Amino acid sequence: MTPKHFSKNYGELFSLYIFGGVVTFAGADSIPEVLNNTTAFSFGRGVNKQTTPIDDIVIPFFRNNKPPRINQLAREMSSKANSNNVSKIQKELLFIIENFFGNCEEPKVFSNIHDTIVQIMAKLTINLALGQECAQFEDLVSIFAELATITLRMKFVPPILSFIHPSVHKYFVSLPLKNAIDRHKNIFIQRCKPIVEERILQRKKLGEKYIRKDDIFDYFINELQLDFVDDKFMDYFYVHVYLLIYASNNTTTKFFASTFYDYCGRPELWKELYEEQLKIHNESNGNLGIDDVDKMVKLDCFVKESFRHSADIASLPHIVNADSYTFSNGATIPKDRDVFLYMQDINFNNKFYGETSDDFQPKRGKHACPGRVYAVNVIKILLHEAILKYKIRTESGKIELPKIISCFSTSSESSLIFENRN
Repeated sequence: MTPKHFSKNYGELFSLYIFGGVVTFAGADSIPEVLNNTTAFSFGRGVNKQTTPIDDIVIPFFRNNKPPRINQLAREMSSKANSNNVSKIQKELLFIIENFFGNCEEPKVFSNIHDTIVQIMAKLTINLALGQECAQFEDLVSIFAELATITLRMKFVPPILSFIHPSVHKYFVSLPLKNAIDRHKNIFIQRCKPIVEERILQRKKLGEKYIRKDDIFDYFINELQLDFVDDKFMDYFYVHVYLLIYASNNTTTKFFASTFYDYCGRPELWKELYEEQLKIHNESNGNLGIDDVDKMVKLDCFVKESFRHSADIASLPHIVNADSYTFSNGATIPKDRDVFLYMQDINFNNKFYGETSDDFQPKRGKHACPGRVYAVNVIKILLHEAILKYKIRTESGKIELPKIISCFSTSSESSLIFENRN
């Protein structure tokens, strides 16, 4: 039986006994209450317990007692996809597309496109966050691609060991990351410490004439007013970049892979989407700006609809922080109760999408404020360039739907065929 069965029979807020514990699923009417009550519900605790238990692994790296700056860095990254950085993103993606897919004069078959997209997103994010200099280090790109793969696999491990105790499951699923994180740190410090030292030296030498670069190196140097680099700072710096790339890449990679498969399996959309991209390409002379990205209305609607169909059944786990919480419908749940947001109750709700809510219809409406969303803009730019350069289709000739494991979804692993358009 699916969550849809339970919501239909027991209401939009219901609880299930799963792997030794009670989990409450919040439906469309209750989700806003969970998201808006950040005091009563903790998303951080929920993620650390239910999907990617990384807190205990990364906390030791904050040993210099300076407060974390993850939220500030996330805002910095988000701003990079809606300003002058669009041309930089486009240039990097064109290089990446050529590097990974190349000349497909004869049709080429690419298997498990998800792994390729993990590499693409790792390289792009390093370029935006740390600069072109770091993106050239293949070992640096590899550790962040490996991070994305490890953390993605974490949430697909069924918590069978939670029958013994939740901590046993947590220990088991976090082992691959524990085994990798120090090796990753050594590579990161080897590549990045000389850059930090050189930046500090240049700031001292040039004084007010120093031109600050738009990357995380200078962000930290400026915010912390660094005069020297020690091991404590490098640990602090490393864990911020680690968490930033983890947060930036996991969702973006998943949704981009699913969007790619949706496009490749729906030939009825190819002509319309291609014509829009060609028109924008010609009007911009091939040099995109943020206004050009906003003009990709049909592509934006397609991406939005793909997101809806590839979303998890339930996700964004929270834990009740308060002694208890009573919802507006009168239901009360106790302290420390696990709460999942039942996303399908929103994504396939007839109240929001009409009687055709189960159908894939890209023309449902324009995505709200696409220019503010890093993931959406990056995916649109990459799809824009790929559609212009290649004819892409699924090897099977069919729509390859996302795979569902537990209540989470992941993209298909089927092969795609690339062929030069011209």
